[in-house]
Amino acid sequence: MILHDIIYEWDGKSRAGEKPITWWPGSYRVRIVKLGDDTKAIRYLFPVAVILKSQKGTKRLHSSLKNYIDNFAKKLAKIYALDIDKTLWVELDDEIRVAQLNPDRKLSDEILYSISWRPARPNELAMIDPFIKDL
Repeated sequence: MILHDIIYEWDGKSRAGEKPITWWPGSYRVRIVKLGDDTKAIRYLFPVAVILKSQKGTKRLHSSLKNYIDNFAKKLAKIYALDIDKTLWVELDDEIRVAQLNPDRKLSDEILYSISWRPARPNELAMIDPFIKDL
C-alpha cells in the first residue's frame, strides 16, 4: 500500500540551525510504501520501504543521496514518523540499490548511523516491483 508519494526538493541551505540534507540542491521522487502488517505468525524485518528516484530534470537539482542518505532519512523520519532502522531505503538509478541504516552510536542528542549500500535482493525486488513500475 502506498502511504505517501511526493517530490522532495531541497536547496542545500541551512535553516534555523538545521543541517541540510546536502550542501547542494537536489530533488527526489519519494514513495513511502507499507510492505506488510505484522501478525502473530509473521514479523517483518522491514515493514516499510522508502523508494527514491532522482529527479534529473535540471542539472542544478541533481544531487545523489548515496553519501547523504542518513540526513535524508532523519528528515523523512521526522516528517512521516518512520523508524529509520526498520525501513528499507531503496534508490532507483541505473541499478536498484538498497541501504540499511543501523544505529551506531549516539553523540549528545544525535544518533549516528552505519550505512551499507548493496544491490536489491530478488525477494526485495519482488516486494517493491508493484510500486516502482510507474516511476
